[in-house]
Amino acid sequence: MLRLFVACEFDEPSVIEGLTRFQEKVLGGFSGIKLVEPNNMHFTLAFLGDQQEEGLSLITRALGKIRFQAAQIGLRGTGAFPSLRNPRVIFVSAANGADWLSGLASQVRENLSKEGVWYDRTPFSPHITLARVKRTEPGLYRELTPHMDDDFGSISLDTVRLKKSSLTPAGPVYESLFELHAHE
Repeated sequence: MLRLFVACEFDEPSVIEGLTRFQEKVLGGFSGIKLVEPNNMHFTLAFLGDQQEEGLSLITRALGKIRFQAAQIGLRGTGAFPSLRNPRVIFVSAANGADWLSGLASQVRENLSKEGVWYDRTPFSPHITLARVKRTEPGLYRELTPHMDDDFGSISLDTVRLKKSSLTPAGPVYESLFELHAHE
């Protein structure tokens, strides 16, 4: 079985530095929070969960039909799922370009459905996970609310990747299995 997801990744050093600074400054003092490693930050377009290796050809065929142009995405504001008062996931939001991401996620999901590939049907929300909250932390809400409108810069997205996630005690390790580049 392969644990899979479809994602857009980025590598703008200044943006990654800003997100890492936020993680360390605002979230680093809480022991019940697991920070996402900078090299694991991404937008998840579809979570496919555990898939049989034999199903990879269906998945890559579905992804190969996607057509998209590269886009600039602005990152602004932090938030939490399910809420700031009861956070389980802490994230930064896509501001400018959120519609582009939603359209791309719709294409991915529609093509997976046409090929009969299972994926998590949770509605798409354009965000980058920064941390997972393992246990309730007093004072976290107070730390997060001043950053709900912080500007983290913009990133360029031009590739969709099928990622394999291997869960380890130190955290997930991601490996790219397939990628599709933007059309000009």
